[in-house]
Amino acid sequence: MTGEVRLGEDQAPDTKYSTALHGDVVGYSKLTADNEIETYNTLQVLRTIIENEVDARDGTVASFVGDEFLAVLPTEESAVSTAIEIQRRISTENDGLPPGRKMRFRLGIHSGEVSNAGDRWYGDAINIAARLQALADPGGINISRQALDGAGDVPVRLVSLGPTWLKNIPEQVVIYRLVDESTATDTSKPWRRRIAVPERPSLAVSPFVNYGAAEDSHFADGLMMALVISLMRIPGTDVVSEMSTLGYRDRSFSAQQLGHELGVRYVLEGAVQRSGSQVRVLTQLIDVEEGKTAWADRFEASLDDVFAAQDDIVQAIATALDVEVIGGNVARMYRSKISASAVEVLYQGLQHLSRGTPTELQMAADAFEKVIALEPDSPSGYTLAALTHNWLAMFGATDDVEGHYKLAEQRANESIERDDESGIGQTVLAHVRVEHHDWEGALDAVKEATDLRPSCDLTYGIAASVMRYLGQWEDAVDYADRAARLSPLFASWYHGIRANAEFMSGNYEAAADAAEGVVAENEEDVDALLTLAAAQSALGRTRHAAAAVDHARQTRPGLNTGALKSLPYRDAADLDRFIGELKAAGLD
Repeated sequence: MTGEVRLGEDQAPDTKYSTALHGDVVGYSKLTADNEIETYNTLQVLRTIIENEVDARDGTVASFVGDEFLAVLPTEESAVSTAIEIQRRISTENDGLPPGRKMRFRLGIHSGEVSNAGDRWYGDAINIAARLQALADPGGINISRQALDGAGDVPVRLVSLGPTWLKNIPEQVVIYRLVDESTATDTSKPWRRRIAVPERPSLAVSPFVNYGAAEDSHFADGLMMALVISLMRIPGTDVVSEMSTLGYRDRSFSAQQLGHELGVRYVLEGAVQRSGSQVRVLTQLIDVEEGKTAWADRFEASLDDVFAAQDDIVQAIATALDVEVIGGNVARMYRSKISASAVEVLYQGLQHLSRGTPTELQMAADAFEKVIALEPDSPSGYTLAALTHNWLAMFGATDDVEGHYKLAEQRANESIERDDESGIGQTVLAHVRVEHHDWEGALDAVKEATDLRPSCDLTYGIAASVMRYLGQWEDAVDYADRAARLSPLFASWYHGIRANAEFMSGNYEAAADAAEGVVAENEEDVDALLTLAAAQSALGRTRHAAAAVDHARQTRPGLNTGALKSLPYRDAADLDRFIGELKAAGLD
């Protein structure tokens, strides 16, 4: 249902100014596939809640088909209060459900002319409400400014997403998110709140636009990735991970929307055009808070000198933000001049790396290995090869995990030997060493990496992982929180580490809360499910613990505690305690 309900015909329409409320269940197909009967029963309970709340405010449920509904309310104020109360009551119902069975609605609100003829409802208000719903967070509410203007005082926090193009809507619609801090919905939990803009300079790099031929798209993606890698070395700033900003690559959005959603003051926009051996880069730094351009410039360089242009852009941004680069030398990894052919391959590798699938990661690794062959004296190929081989092993994107760990370690050492100062080599070494129970070596690498990469989510995430295995749980929580701040849209891994550290420190309630938040975002995160099971078991909640174990087994058939015995905890008693709670929860 995208905007019209057609159940009857042949009746003159009744048209009036109304407010449309559109809702849809998140992940309904998977819920049904997992357990059709329970899903149906839960939906009927929530349907009754929705119908009662709409009826209580003199509204009409125009349609409730499958997992989505359309309600028409007489005023904007009544629609807002209905939506808020629906989400609050659904949240309460979800509190009694195990992970994987919780049902969440997205809601969208827009006002305008709504027509109905018998059982047929249609109009732009319905169309736009449906589009806004599709952009909402699970458990969240989006509202247009038009509807908001008529709603009076809204009893929840507002987050502006700025003007946004919606499918098949000819003009941009200004969207706001209603954030209810008082409920137990996901939007009120620490990892789901709209992130406040920090006092110190904060920056996100928007996906760069390719103004050249389609086959040159790797220059836009590659340059954007390379700039983020360099900008993460600027101390005193928050630079959002490229993994969060790349999620906008195929979307229409404004700099204001991106800035508000990622919690940053500045957004760097760019466009790249290649012409033969020349590359032209157009950049502008948008001050989201002021709604104006803080800095803009154009850079031109030959392919074999494009790294110098990258350095100039980074230095210009640092000047605009009124911060100093480390020793005036941010991008040392790129400072050695390499051939045009090597630059081409390196940017192709960065584009593959940005896509993140197992196949693309292997293609990225192959590309960076080729850069090494072309430019054996430059650190650039070694550095990025080390990063990619580590990703392949760390995220299980290969059948040869140990082989890629060995290559990652080798390439990291070789990049450091060639005076790479990006900190990527030390980040990789920290992870490889802790995986191989070299705890002191991992700790040394963490200290170097966090000094060299003061605004890198991956560096802080790996630091958090090292610290939880070393038993330094407070440090693990701090590092995990820092990593999540720098990667707000892809933070579940970091929150999972935090959950595990909270469990190990004996803070079981916080562990369960954090782990449940991860599972809400990714129901197939087995590590988070196991932490949730262990925490619930430690709290004496045997039914919830058993449900989390069952969910983990469904996600990874054949799972047992034997697979966990190689986890690199320095103190074997910590691992024994974790496994003991999982056995109590029913994991063999």
